Amino acid sequence: MKKALPSEKLKPFMIYIDDGRLTQVKRLAKKSGSTITQTIREGIDLRLQSGAQVSGFNQGLRKAMDVITQNKAAQMRFPSGKSFAELLNEELETFLLEEHHEN
Repeated sequence: MKKALPSEKLKPFMIYIDDGRLTQVKRLAKKSGSTITQTIREGIDLRLQSGAQVSGFNQGLRKAMDVITQNKAAQMRFPSGKSFAELLNEELETFLLEEHHEN
């Protein structure tokens, strides 16, 4: 991640976040020995990087879903007609991140 060099001019920018997120950011900053503003800048940097990280996360999640699907114990079916694997994978799909591809 790119850190601002002392010679770079930082521009002030105000954001609004809810109390829960602010608490989480404060804890993360304290845990990592960083400042709140640096932690937020790092989050922005992660989001601005190429889609490789999102793609990699999704790829790992899909691999886990494949393992669940192939597990014999997860083939047990419930009265709904769905297998345990299907139910788990439906939940995991909610964690897939939207991928943005630049052309």
